[in-house]
Amino acid sequence: MVVLITGCRSGFGLLAAVEAARRGHRVYAGFRDLSTKDGLVEAAGDLPVFPIQLDVTDPEQRETAVQKIMEIEGRIDALVNNAGVALGGYLEQIEEDEMRRVLEVNLIALWALTNQVLPHMRGQGAGTIVNVSSISGRLALPGLGAYAASKFALEGMSEALRHEVKPFGVRVCLIEPGPYKTDILGRNRTLCRRATEEGPYRPYTEKAEQLFDNIATTAGDPMDVANEIVALCEAKRPPLRTVMGPSARLRVLLKRYGPWGLLETMISRATTP
Repeated sequence: MVVLITGCRSGFGLLAAVEAARRGHRVYAGFRDLSTKDGLVEAAGDLPVFPIQLDVTDPEQRETAVQKIMEIEGRIDALVNNAGVALGGYLEQIEEDEMRRVLEVNLIALWALTNQVLPHMRGQGAGTIVNVSSISGRLALPGLGAYAASKFALEGMSEALRHEVKPFGVRVCLIEPGPYKTDILGRNRTLCRRATEEGPYRPYTEKAEQLFDNIATTAGDPMDVANEIVALCEAKRPPLRTVMGPSARLRVLLKRYGPWGLLETMISRATTP
């Protein structure tokens, strides 16, 4: 199987690339900055993992990456849309360019890359697209509104796409991780520019940062998500949604079956200073 995975500098992308290659697949690992590939190269060793330049927001790079794989391999069997960005901050504080950046990376660029790959999958009559979403695509928390907006939109787009391409033998699915020990909770944790300014949201932002610090210490092993991503790529009938992590599963169950007032009270108590 030939697999293209985006966002392979660290976290789920790096681990899934190595695991897929370990299981015998040929993996093309996308990097926004190819000079950061050393971690993957070291982890992969002699496994068939091939780093490629792929800033998912760059139309030329999207086209070039897909063309290169097709020229070498003649097919793409699985696309893992893993590249993404997070942004903390209350929605009134977030500026327009910041909101557009989150939506561009997490939704628009993903859609555009998928459209580059789909004609080839339709032509070969088979393929799997795994979109890496988040529990924030099912339950939105205060201070993560921009991120949740992008992931809620990704959920809807993926659901529609699943129906649209199923007749052509192409499978579309989502994986929805809760908190895991990746850079999104560490090095890549990003707040909007106005998040720390004095104002009515300052105490709430500080409370949210404390909450995320606590979550980071108990977050799960990202290898579990990487294994599931590869399993979805290999599955003949992957489910539409796969929730990862006990806290994520609990939140989904609470939202589905619990009274909204109870859930709202629980979130308020956890996030109010």
